Amino acid sequence: MSKNISSSDSETVQSILSSILLAAENKKLKEKDLARRAGLRPETLSRMKSRGTADFTLIDRLARVVGLKLATVPDDDQLERIQKGRFFA
Repeated sequence: MSKNISSSDSETVQSILSSILLAAENKKLKEKDLARRAGLRPETLSRMKSRGTADFTLIDRLARVVGLKLATVPDDDQLERIQKGRFFA
């Protein structure tokens, strides 16, 4: 069973898709080729971009084509301090 990311998460979907598309661009990969390599029709990718909604498995397939892996990370101040090199501050 796949999980559809809803329009309430549109910003998140747009951000993830932007990262994937940037990685594809850096690899000189056109959007239609990205879609096809992920097993999608180019129209499906276009719809995902315009609606800001997507099936989680489709986003994962797109990410893998460009060498990205989806992951979850804690959303807290401690993580931010670690990333900025101020863990003990």
